[in-house]
Amino acid sequence: MIYAVFWSALATGTLLIGMVLAYRNMVSKKWTGLIMAFGVGAIISATTYQLILGPLFEVKGSYYLVAVGLFAGALTFYFADKWVDNMGGADRMDFDGGQSAGSGTGILLGSLLDGVPESLVLGLSLVHSPQVSLAFVFAVAIGNIPQGLGGTAGMLAGGWQRNKITRLWLAVCGLSILAAAMGYGLATLLPDASGAVVDAFAAGALLVMLCDSMIPEAFEHGGKESGLFLVFGFAISVVLSLAQLVG
Repeated sequence: MIYAVFWSALATGTLLIGMVLAYRNMVSKKWTGLIMAFGVGAIISATTYQLILGPLFEVKGSYYLVAVGLFAGALTFYFADKWVDNMGGADRMDFDGGQSAGSGTGILLGSLLDGVPESLVLGLSLVHSPQVSLAFVFAVAIGNIPQGLGGTAGMLAGGWQRNKITRLWLAVCGLSILAAAMGYGLATLLPDASGAVVDAFAAGALLVMLCDSMIPEAFEHGGKESGLFLVFGFAISVVLSLAQLVG
């Protein structure tokens, strides 16, 4: 469990890097969008290799289980996200200050909702695999920087105080690390159960999260170059995944 906490802290902690960059106004909205697009590509690639293709080899012909897991995860995130939106968390990733119309609780729950699937995967993977996927950790870490950047910039534009923003991101990091520990504990309690459906469930949730929270902001602020950065992030993550597999 110590390793699950460590890797989750490493991947999630980059939210705080994004927060500090926003406080110092060091990165423009254009580049925040482009970094976010790069992170999206990396997460899509890591999700494909670790959470979808991997489970296909575990189910031994019962491929429909992976499809069921994907759709279940997607639907779960979709309805959870609608609930969070109704609580005031719809604009949690808005770069332009849309958070001012929401609620602190909604923003916190929404930000946490975006990070929970990633953290659960990190915890689960350390039980079902002898080593953590460096490609997945890299993808999550890179993707969290622009989330911290854009979310913080939007909250500042919406009139939020810095101490309130800092507390929010610290809470998200802490609860995400807890989710990784819970994922590890769950997999440990059920050692004989295949992680295929759980991995596919997390993949479905992650893909819907990307479409809902990250891709719209990335392309709105990054422009047409976002497509190039997305493919670049995808390619880098593929190389990392294959290198670890071959190694």
